[in-house]
Amino acid sequence: MNSNNCISSDVKLGENVQLSNFINLYGCEIGSETKIGAFVEIQKNAVVGKRCKISSHTFICEGVVVEDDVFIGHGVMFINDTYPRATTADGRLQTEADWKVERTVIKKGASIGSGARILPNTTVGENAIVGAGSVVTKDVPRNAIVAGNPARVLRFIEPAESFMESEAVPFLDLVAPHLELENELVGIFRKGLRTASFVGGSMVEEFEKAFATFCDSGHCVGVSSGTDALRFALIASGVRPGDVVLTVPNTFIATTEAISQAGAKPEFIDIDEHTLNMSAEVLQQFLERRCRRDASGKLISTRSGRRVTAIVPVHLYGQMADMDSILRLAGHYGLIVVEDACQAHGAEYFSKEQNRWMKPGSMGRAAAFSFYPGKNLGACGEGGAVTTNDGALAGTIRMLRDHGQAKKYYHDMEGYNGRLDAIQAGILSAKLPHVTEWNSRRREHATEYNRLLAGNEAVILPYEPFWSRAVYHLYVIRTADRSGLMNHLKMAGIDTGIHYPVPLHLQKAYASLKYGQGDFPIAERAATEIISLPMFPQLTSRQQSRVVEEVLAFASQALQGAGF
Repeated sequence: MNSNNCISSDVKLGENVQLSNFINLYGCEIGSETKIGAFVEIQKNAVVGKRCKISSHTFICEGVVVEDDVFIGHGVMFINDTYPRATTADGRLQTEADWKVERTVIKKGASIGSGARILPNTTVGENAIVGAGSVVTKDVPRNAIVAGNPARVLRFIEPAESFMESEAVPFLDLVAPHLELENELVGIFRKGLRTASFVGGSMVEEFEKAFATFCDSGHCVGVSSGTDALRFALIASGVRPGDVVLTVPNTFIATTEAISQAGAKPEFIDIDEHTLNMSAEVLQQFLERRCRRDASGKLISTRSGRRVTAIVPVHLYGQMADMDSILRLAGHYGLIVVEDACQAHGAEYFSKEQNRWMKPGSMGRAAAFSFYPGKNLGACGEGGAVTTNDGALAGTIRMLRDHGQAKKYYHDMEGYNGRLDAIQAGILSAKLPHVTEWNSRRREHATEYNRLLAGNEAVILPYEPFWSRAVYHLYVIRTADRSGLMNHLKMAGIDTGIHYPVPLHLQKAYASLKYGQGDFPIAERAATEIISLPMFPQLTSRQQSRVVEEVLAFASQALQGAGF
């Protein structure tokens, strides 16, 4: 052992470790075939892996883990305390007992340039490169090249396993969840064949009961689609031909189709800039400034001269609208609230009025759900449901869905053919116990997207208020150059979507409503910026890393092009 080195007896050295001069090692672990340069200090509880090169004058402090095949340049400094102080609050000189070591990880194959500073609680990803003199303040993605103070992503390098990395990432994977449940789903189909229960019957009734419980609602009525669910809920709630129903312009057209098919006319309320759901503030302004009372006390829209009877807040992308505020306004003005919950199965909202978390389908007069295959709870075909706490309303919907029949061949009203198929109900019953776990995975994926994309100036991340527990039917970011980002991701084999590219008030289908550009500026601006990234429960960490790498690569190029 070189007499110029200070190496304590508790150091664990692997085989063929090469040590230069004036090295200080204590309480650490060094992997085999690693080379340590001169004037390097490695503290206790630090770990350096195999085949690493630690260049001269580098300081690796307690809490640092350097994995295999890592290069660390000259004079690199690691820090393990975010708020270092010499003394305590009462003036004593600090000891080891007064601070908490914060962990830092340098993943396999990464390179750290000379003079870099690595702050605590950071991870430098596999094969990443940190430029000389950089200050790393947050996690560095795998395969990224970063530089600067603070370090920012410049671009991504082609990894060694380029073939695997180029594997396409789908926007949605509908195969995996069905393969997971294949035997159970096939069994349901066999049950339908053997019992000839194709319309109505026990499978529908069992699902209705289970889904009502899931939604914390008193009743559930299965119907043929989410569109029928909303249409029937509006009709049963008392919306009549010629009435006005208020909703948002940034939703799928099924929302307004259901309003029109109930005989009413949609009028629009602009959205909140952060949540992209109905703005309670704009709703209040509309009711106060653009409505009047007629001689009988009915609320009349001054825009159309029609009676306003209902509000349809859309729980867009899997996040509930601000229901307390909307219900308070509805109560004051005597309006019906029917929730469009077609994207929000299992989402939650903390109601200050009720002092508890509540789910879609338990707050308004009724709520409409879609079970289109891509939903958080999806059938293997079409399907929908209405939930409500009003037993009489549920009874009306049961008649509406089945040609107005109170019992077979006895028709109390004209109705529709809008029943839920029994086999689809059975499939939904099989999937329902998994929805909470699937939603949890979606939330985990959203949290990881948020973490990896945090601080990037080129994208705006989804906003989740303190009163919301979103279930991320869609993970939607905003960016100024949407087409550029989508094309970049497409070239990388990553599928994306737009939900939705044209607000409904500007669609040709609603030209007769005579809205124009600029009527709903927040919805219009959002429609030019939003892009939906891959989001589904079975999304792998590898797939998600690829998505983030490509988003960051594009964002870095955009910032460079802007002169930042």
